[in-house]
Amino acid sequence: MRDDSVPPQYLHVSRRGLLKGGVAATVLAALSACDGSGAPQRAGSTRGTPPSGTGTSSPRPSENIRITHDGYREHVGPSVACNPRDPNQLMVACQASPAIPELIVTYISSDGGATWRNGGRPPQPAAGPAGDDVTVAFDVHGRGYICATRSGQAADLRPANPDANRAVHVWSTEDGGRTYSTPTTVVEGIYCDHPWLATGGQTSRAHDVYVGWGAGQSHTALDLARSTDGAQSFAAPRRILQEATVPSVVSAGPQIAAGTSGLLCVVCDWTTHQDPSGDLIGQVVAVCSTDAGQTFAAPVHLGTESAVISLPGDVRPNSGPAVAMSAHSNTVYVAFPIHEPRVSHSDIVVAASHDRGRTWTEPVSATPSDGRIYFQPNLAVDDHGRLAISAFALENGRIDEVLLVSRPDQLHFGPPLRVTTASFNPQNPTTASQGKYGAWWIGDWQGLTSTRGAFSLVWNDTRTGKLDLFAATVRR
Repeated sequence: MRDDSVPPQYLHVSRRGLLKGGVAATVLAALSACDGSGAPQRAGSTRGTPPSGTGTSSPRPSENIRITHDGYREHVGPSVACNPRDPNQLMVACQASPAIPELIVTYISSDGGATWRNGGRPPQPAAGPAGDDVTVAFDVHGRGYICATRSGQAADLRPANPDANRAVHVWSTEDGGRTYSTPTTVVEGIYCDHPWLATGGQTSRAHDVYVGWGAGQSHTALDLARSTDGAQSFAAPRRILQEATVPSVVSAGPQIAAGTSGLLCVVCDWTTHQDPSGDLIGQVVAVCSTDAGQTFAAPVHLGTESAVISLPGDVRPNSGPAVAMSAHSNTVYVAFPIHEPRVSHSDIVVAASHDRGRTWTEPVSATPSDGRIYFQPNLAVDDHGRLAISAFALENGRIDEVLLVSRPDQLHFGPPLRVTTASFNPQNPTTASQGKYGAWWIGDWQGLTSTRGAFSLVWNDTRTGKLDLFAATVRR
């Protein structure tokens, strides 16, 4: 949602509604003063394993397969999920439109990503189109889900209440994405931004669906709603992260991961300020539940993220924290980018919890010091416990999609594997951000999921002259 008090270069139709700026000293003072009543505490001092220059084997990327062949100019924020009942079945959804993204489009594969075709179109809500910040998931029985928000841009409602037309909706599919149910409304009529979807991680929670979003008057809170009937209905939202007492430049846009035995982890940037270099610096926190979202422990501060990196030429790559879980060990991983001001390099760092979110390792770098700007990390864990990080790597004005893979249940990463067969130029008429994120904007995240013996990646790039989606499979 647009906030006219914010400098135009940070305005953005999708992801996080923007607020007034803050200062670093105030943010850190607030964090250090937090108690267990809903404000973050600092992570423990357990050290992570230093990164390694060698992996366990040589991964092999497939060719880049173009997913989108429709008439839309923009395909933004792709999310991908693999059906656990049929690992060859993949589902992708994203925002798409000729201008401002506001429609949901879907694509499906029945051969592990070797070929793709258009999926079904989720029916739009009666109150108005919802197609912002799209995420997808499958449950253990093979039912698929899509979550998206209505961004609240209705001009007739803005003067009285700019959030009155906002809403979060969830759709389900029983046939792998060929058709979808009518939408279930999770929340509406109040501020809600950057929703994220996850499903229960074990048979007894097979029909559990979780949705979290940025909330609150200051847009720094997190709310979460849970469904126990496969998204046919949702319980009333509950606040799992209280509003900050200091200003924030962006709202708390979360990601969610669910594991076994009721483990649930939500991560976000709790407060964000602009530093003198122009970077937006966020305080990454994790909020965990061990009883399927009925109660949550006190939030834990994991580190400081470069949510937006300020580079010469009005270039501002943006990111958010990512989270994933290992199904067989219940290890939780959180990744986010860090950047030294005015340096032409950034790293992706990873923190881990091996005790269901109680304590965390300090973040360790997964990327080499190679002079590239790494941003938009995405996480997935395979059935052997290997953690994969996909990310964009910016160098000399061109971007590649790369993948880093760890040893099983460790934070030992091999060198970045280039997945794109052609580097792309992020700046063209399609990606012009109109002052919202500098010279260009290509979305807030990309897609990554684990399949049988492989990782499947989906990303958008401009090699066709517009923002189209491409896919690749990396086998071990």
